[in-house]
Amino acid sequence: MLECIFYFSATALVIFGLIYNGLLPTYENKVNPFKTKDIYINSTREFKTATNKSIDALDYKISLSLSILGTDNLDSLSRKHAENLRNQLKYYPKNVRKHSEFKGLKSLEVIELNKTLGKPTLSPRTIKGIIQCMSTFCSWCVSHGYIRTNHFYKLPTLKPRAKDVRFDFNDEQLTSIFHMDDYTSFKFKHSYYYWIPLLLRLTGARLNELCQLWCEDIKLIDNIWCLIIHENNDGQRVKNMHSARIIPIHSALLERGFIEFVKSKNTNLLFDELKAKNGYYSHSVSKWFARRRASLGLGKGLDAHSFRHTFSSELKRKEVSKSIVEELLGHRHNSISFDLYGKKFQPSKLLEVVELIDDSHLAHIKPFYN
Repeated sequence: MLECIFYFSATALVIFGLIYNGLLPTYENKVNPFKTKDIYINSTREFKTATNKSIDALDYKISLSLSILGTDNLDSLSRKHAENLRNQLKYYPKNVRKHSEFKGLKSLEVIELNKTLGKPTLSPRTIKGIIQCMSTFCSWCVSHGYIRTNHFYKLPTLKPRAKDVRFDFNDEQLTSIFHMDDYTSFKFKHSYYYWIPLLLRLTGARLNELCQLWCEDIKLIDNIWCLIIHENNDGQRVKNMHSARIIPIHSALLERGFIEFVKSKNTNLLFDELKAKNGYYSHSVSKWFARRRASLGLGKGLDAHSFRHTFSSELKRKEVSKSIVEELLGHRHNSISFDLYGKKFQPSKLLEVVELIDDSHLAHIKPFYN
């Protein structure tokens, strides 16, 4: 009996010592939400896991969420708190800073007022992104010993609204894009007016990936001209580790003098007229194409990123292997062994697939140096 009493007393002393030294979490230990968030954001900046613009957006989304949650202890959150945040965000106005009615109000006050005013609210896609940011933050908190459970993990959210979804271009829309005034008049204020729509159509690359290209990123590999998508040069960014890749250049680009255009440049940047804004070179091009899109009557959901969707869908319709499509698009393969150990496809194999992209919409477009 005395041995049992001694054993439990010793155990209690050990546990007390761990708690006293902060090595064991307790319900009484409060985890300051905003201080912990700042540590997380600073860590993200230190290791440069995203662009400054992305980190600022992450900071804003987590700060907004914490202000709505209103807790002074991050470890006191429950699944019910997570669900309540998701439900409250449905009433939060988009572009809140543009509305004077909400100036000086706290987040919950903004939500309550907007239930009356009925200003346009955050889209399901945006809300899903906020919840995902909170889940990533809370996973980091768990792994660093700040909290015990990530209550945002796999929290269900509404599907995107039809008007928020990006669509493929159909044949008629592609024809109208490549018959816009720039091409029919063959007058281009900037070189990207000519090349960027063609590159988007025939490479499947993201807009910024093309806008940030350096001349040295166009290389002969195994006697095949390729684009190199990476972040090795100043100002270049890729979305994630899977985005770095090579894309063989479609013959329709070669026939229109793309390599001659590259060789004619004496600058680092291929499109040196573009300047980075918030870490992205695509800002001016995105604005320009939005104006062209509007003049052609292309509605919401049809933008520069639709070229990428169209590229993917076209290859899938032609029954191209999913792994090759993912390789060209810079997507993650749903196979750990393939991601870590699988060899890249040879340029010759990738070129065969790229050449499957229909270039009939471009038949009338003359070479750049006509």
